Amino acid sequence: MRAPARAIARGRALIALALLLVPPCALPLDAPATDRGSATGRGEIFFDDFSHTEVGAFPSNWTLKGPGAGGNPLSVVDRAGTRFLLSQTPAEGEEQTPSTLYARLPREFSLPAVFTIEFDAVYGYSRLANDLQAEKRYDILVGAGNASYSLLAVTSQRAFTRNGQASLDLSVGNVHRVAVVVEGRSVHAYVDGRRVIDDADGAERPVTRVGVQLSSHKGAPQDDLMFTHFRIAEGDRAQVAR
Repeated sequence: MRAPARAIARGRALIALALLLVPPCALPLDAPATDRGSATGRGEIFFDDFSHTEVGAFPSNWTLKGPGAGGNPLSVVDRAGTRFLLSQTPAEGEEQTPSTLYARLPREFSLPAVFTIEFDAVYGYSRLANDLQAEKRYDILVGAGNASYSLLAVTSQRAFTRNGQASLDLSVGNVHRVAVVVEGRSVHAYVDGRRVIDDADGAERPVTRVGVQLSSHKGAPQDDLMFTHFRIAEGDRAQVAR
C-alpha cells in the first residue's frame, strides 16, 4: 500500500505546483488585455486581435477581395506586446495610398437587425510629415453584392456617417476605441464610450460585407496607421458591453 500512497502524494504535489504556475485571472487569447467597454463573446460574429497571425504576415481572417480592396500593403506588427494590422510605411518619396480589406464572413450571411462593430486604432497626425493636416483616417465599410460604402469614418478631429458628423479632440498617437451600433437603418457612433452621432438613416440593408479602409490625408506617409481588436457582434453596446 505504500507504493500507491507515494504515487498519490507525488500526483497531488504536481497538481499543486501546476496551479501555482497558472497566472491569476488569465484571459483567453481572443480577449483584449484591457477593458475598453468592448463586446463580450455573447452574440459574437467575428473577432480578430491578430494574436494568431505571425508578425509580418497578412491575417487569414481577412481578404483583399471586394469592392475597392487592396491598395497599400498591410501586415501584422507588434507594438508593446499588442498586435496591430499596419498599413505599411511607403518608400521615401512615395504616397501612402489607402488600404482596404474585408472580414471573412460566412457565405450567404446577412448581419442581424441590430449589430455592433468596434475596434481600437491609433489616431492623430503623421510623425513622418511636416503637415498638421496629415491625419490618419479609418472607415468602416459595409455593403452587399458588388458595392460597399462608408458606414462611419473617424479621424482625431471628426467623425462622419452618411447624414451626421461630430467634432472630436482625440489625443494624438494614442489608441482610441470606436464603436458603431446599427439598428435597422439607424446608426449610433461611439468614441471611447461616448456617443457622438445618431443618424436615423445611415445604413442600407441587407449588410453582407464588412471591411475597413485605412488612409492618410493627401497620401502623407505614416508609421502607425493601424488597428486591432476588431469585433462584430449581434446586439447593441448596451446589451453586449462588459
